[in-house]
Amino acid sequence: MEALHGRQAEQARLAEFVGSVGRGGGALVLRGEAGIGKSALLEAAAYEARGQGLTVLTAHGIPAETRLPFGALHQLLWPLLRDGNLPARPRETLKAALGQSSVVVPDLYGISFAALDLLVEAAGSNPLLVVAEDAHWFDRPSADVLGFVARRLAGEPIGVLAAVRDGLTDPFTEAGLPELCLGPLPAAASQLLLEQQASDLPLRIRARILQTARGNPLALLELPAAVRQSDETENSLHSPLPTSARLERAFAARLPDIPPATRAVLLVLAADGHCRLPELLAAAVRVGGAPIGIEAIEPAVTAGLVTADGSTVRFRHPLVASAVYQNAALSDRIATHAALAAVLATEPNRAVWHRATAAMGPDPQITADLLTFADRAVARGALSVAVDALERAATLAATDTDRAVLLLRAAELACNLPDRKTKTAALLDSTRLLDLDVRDQARRALLEELAGLRPADDPAFTRTLIDHALAAQRAGESDLSRNLLWAAALRCWMHGSTSRLRSWFASVVEDLDPRMEDGNTALVLACLQPIERGRAVLRRAARIREQSPFDPVQMSHAIAIEGLLGEYPAVVAAMAATASHIRDQGRAMMLARFLSVWAGADIWVGQWDRALDHSQECERLATAIDEPVWRLMALGHRIAIAAHRSQNDQAEALGKEILTDRHLTPYLRAVAHRALGINALTAGRPQEAFDRLARLFDPADPVYHYCIEPFTVAELADAARAAGRLEEARTILDRLEPLTAHTTAAAFHISVNHARAQLAPDREAETAFTTALATPGLANWPYHRARLHLSYGQYLRRSRRISESRPHLRLALDLLHPLGAVHWADQARNELRATGDPSPGHAPGLSALTPQELRIARLAAQGHTNRAIGQHLHMSHRTVGAHLYKIFPKLGISARSQLRKALDETLAAPPPVS
Repeated sequence: MEALHGRQAEQARLAEFVGSVGRGGGALVLRGEAGIGKSALLEAAAYEARGQGLTVLTAHGIPAETRLPFGALHQLLWPLLRDGNLPARPRETLKAALGQSSVVVPDLYGISFAALDLLVEAAGSNPLLVVAEDAHWFDRPSADVLGFVARRLAGEPIGVLAAVRDGLTDPFTEAGLPELCLGPLPAAASQLLLEQQASDLPLRIRARILQTARGNPLALLELPAAVRQSDETENSLHSPLPTSARLERAFAARLPDIPPATRAVLLVLAADGHCRLPELLAAAVRVGGAPIGIEAIEPAVTAGLVTADGSTVRFRHPLVASAVYQNAALSDRIATHAALAAVLATEPNRAVWHRATAAMGPDPQITADLLTFADRAVARGALSVAVDALERAATLAATDTDRAVLLLRAAELACNLPDRKTKTAALLDSTRLLDLDVRDQARRALLEELAGLRPADDPAFTRTLIDHALAAQRAGESDLSRNLLWAAALRCWMHGSTSRLRSWFASVVEDLDPRMEDGNTALVLACLQPIERGRAVLRRAARIREQSPFDPVQMSHAIAIEGLLGEYPAVVAAMAATASHIRDQGRAMMLARFLSVWAGADIWVGQWDRALDHSQECERLATAIDEPVWRLMALGHRIAIAAHRSQNDQAEALGKEILTDRHLTPYLRAVAHRALGINALTAGRPQEAFDRLARLFDPADPVYHYCIEPFTVAELADAARAAGRLEEARTILDRLEPLTAHTTAAAFHISVNHARAQLAPDREAETAFTTALATPGLANWPYHRARLHLSYGQYLRRSRRISESRPHLRLALDLLHPLGAVHWADQARNELRATGDPSPGHAPGLSALTPQELRIARLAAQGHTNRAIGQHLHMSHRTVGAHLYKIFPKLGISARSQLRKALDETLAAPPPVS
């Protein structure tokens, strides 16, 4: 690696990074001001990597390409996409994103995984270094993909080096990647570099340059030339300007001596840095009005403003382009963009932006073309680019009505962006002074809610949403009305609205659709009054399954209804296909919500490994798209899983995290308290458990929530039995039992029947347990079935019916052990010992596996390939193989075929890959 003045430490760090790529990879972000030497260090690192035999993929950010969907990703990955030996699925996904294929319609999440998969496959034959120069000027979709990939390289022979400028927006800051911040050169190195460039200048001038440059290498190289050219520049060294502004001024000072034809070429290049030489000259001819040949570039090369290599002409530094563009007259800029639009007529994606930039007033045709461009960008998964196009189209719209439609469409797309709040708020603010009709007023209110721009605890806005829904219905906007009603219902559910508001709202919805012809009506009612209207809405969900099994919208309604009311086996059965459809649509927000519902259902049906997988994916996705509430939902599921498994310290730590989060809602508070109550129970603290859980049944308590209360009574009963507080629990059960007549929801009936048996006096216990064990569908709920058999076995042993208790206790242990329900399994084991029956051992090697290793082992035992497991767990198939290499000796086996037996999974099937 060639030595750079004053950068020995930085070069050593980069050399170390490049040398580590083959051993496990990672990412490093170079950050610093313009001209500080980022590009020189990247070039040196790439040279070193090639010398070590690494494959180097490069991309260079260009301001003119920030609005071209996946332009930077195209630079990086196109060499790999041409390799027919790499996997077809990620290649097709990426080709669709790059506009080269329409086989699939990708979303940003899928594109990111495809990019990671492609890079991992390519690195399998040779380690890779990805070099991203001026990454702050990558188009946003490309930057998001690269940031996603950079966070997931542990264990892979892939390195990512990205250079970004201080003070400009980039996605790498939020990614939390390691950084190498480049400061000024040391004084000695600055002086040496200046001596090499300006030994002819007087000492006082060199001293001024040193003071002005402040250790910036580009300034040390360029300011001497500027001083030689102009006394005025020498005087300006005293002016209080940032280094980048001084450099722009220095570059601009060279322009008057450049021939007009050369200046025309430079302005075209500044307006579109992606131009190839023929396009560059053709546009310059249109601007200058006279023939311009290739010789016009030479003066710019001689002046040190550009470099020319074959048909590629580039500015020596982005500040040169900025200086050229900013110093041109407005009329010349407009003429240049118009010329580029004409020259690039066969490339509509590029031409439309130049036409839009050249437009001086409303232009319906350009507006229509930008709308078409936005539609194409959406089809390729580049939502942020589509938002920019719609926003620009709005400025060129002929009427306020058209302008409002475009801005609201942009805001709708912006709701799915990582920075959705900021962008959506800005777009909606642009509509404030427009005269919106009833439909657009309703759309704006809905988007305010979807983007989280309204206070969560404001019941007045809930009523506003309902009023807009009614107005939209009267205006014939049925779909909009449905969306508003659902948004208002979700608000009631998440924020625990009063019974009075929910009852009024439910009556309004019922008046609109008394027969629940629309599945959305049933969903809203399920959200508002899950128990009171449970029987009717579950009947509607069943009809949807019978009549519309292939309608994804209607099926999503059925799944959500069943999830809210506690028909969790049905939810689990339908989730894989539904989640896959949502992924294909690229609806990240909806995917996060469905993953949360899926995880919650998996917890209830005893699929805790899969629940943890979905919770973690939901948490990652919700974090990436700035959905804090759904991130906390995932966290709530993780607390419950940890509590059920007696991972008590972890549950307490996660509970503290969720309860102190500023985005906590009443529903989430109740979820957390329920999980922490269960955690106290499995930690052997029944008094604390009862106190925590009892609060969930008191409407006056801040932790109360109408949706949590019905499904917690079984846990309350277990805590009451252990704490000796049966009468208190019976009082609560007496209030809830009559509600069973209103719903057929299995979770509620199982919970109530369990509580009735656990709390029954001894003379009634036999009948109560028999009834509870006969609850329809109980076999689909292994955890609850196991606890019920355990409680029955304990009752029988207390009643000195020892031989009758053993089958129940054995079955409980056989069900609880594979789940990892340590507390309850230990109780079953201890009860069995007390009957004189030693408890059987269960896969002693399992305790040596980490949670991730256990998930991988179970998936492999089910017969899935390493690649399928990797796609499910978001890691490469090589990483899966490395884990299995560690798993086999821990379990005392030597072959994959022995996994199923070793895991003792005969009673608890491993989770399927989704």
